[in-house]
Amino acid sequence: MLVGSGEIISGLQRPATQIVLLRYHVVLAARAGSWKRSSWQLDVKFGGTMNKKTLWFVLLLTLLTVGCKGGRNSSSPVLRLAMIPSTDPGKIVRESQPLVSYLEKETGSRVELVVPTNYAAVVEAIANDRVDIAYLGGFTFVQASQRAGVQPLVQRERDQNFHSVFITQPALNIKMLEDLKGHTFAFGDVNSTSGHLMPAYYMRAAGIDPGGLTKTLYTGGHDATALAVANGKVDAGAMDELVLASMLKSAKITDTQVRVFYTTPPFFDYVWAARKGLDPKLRDGFAAAFLKLDASNPQNKSVLDLLNATKYVRADDASYDKLRQAARAEGLLK
Repeated sequence: MLVGSGEIISGLQRPATQIVLLRYHVVLAARAGSWKRSSWQLDVKFGGTMNKKTLWFVLLLTLLTVGCKGGRNSSSPVLRLAMIPSTDPGKIVRESQPLVSYLEKETGSRVELVVPTNYAAVVEAIANDRVDIAYLGGFTFVQASQRAGVQPLVQRERDQNFHSVFITQPALNIKMLEDLKGHTFAFGDVNSTSGHLMPAYYMRAAGIDPGGLTKTLYTGGHDATALAVANGKVDAGAMDELVLASMLKSAKITDTQVRVFYTTPPFFDYVWAARKGLDPKLRDGFAAAFLKLDASNPQNKSVLDLLNATKYVRADDASYDKLRQAARAEGLLK
């Protein structure tokens, strides 16, 4: 079962526990040259275990709220994409316009991109054949693979050697994971690899129970975690190393507000994956477009830069066995 998160959820909860409130605020959709935002919002309360049909009903309504029109000839095949909201969904959609245009040119398809406000919605969408290809984190890929047999296609070369970073405020006396005892802490989305799964795994390995800290929050995204620490809402947090580097570079936060005190060992993370049964022509054309990206080509480099990549390589399902083991150890995967 997946736990959705839009706003901060207080208290560390495992996916097996009851879901009290889900807020699916908005789904953002992009086509080449345009993007749309829906202000539709729905609150759903559940007691006990969530009914999966009800969850999908909510998600289906959300996805159908936004329609993508225009673009290539109507006879062109449609390629439906979704991306997990590792940072602000609106920002992802706006910055993905060059990628959408590139993919339409290379694949000859009409590309539709949706970015929900939580990771769980993307897993639900690809598991129920509502999107063709999804950009997933390592843990959401493992979930979708187990549920629906999705096929890994391509990933950034750096995704094969990824890390989570733990951050705190410079003045606090937190130098190692063991120092987190007695402090407040922030994870990102509960279904995030670098924002929850692997940080929790290494915290437990260091003898720290995330649920036993003074207060543990889920912020819903890596950028929100960084800001929560920087603004003193929590004492420490764990997040995606690249998002932190980007936020420091753009001065959204500064090294006077946060510092890294622990970096995890490497693991496999983000990956583009196709739903089971997708037309091989669409699947292979999509993968080929990414593998073709060349940093020495100025036009390709602009696309690679927005994806924080230098090169794309083929992805392999077996590479995620370590994450599967970690997820089972954390009780997040059966």
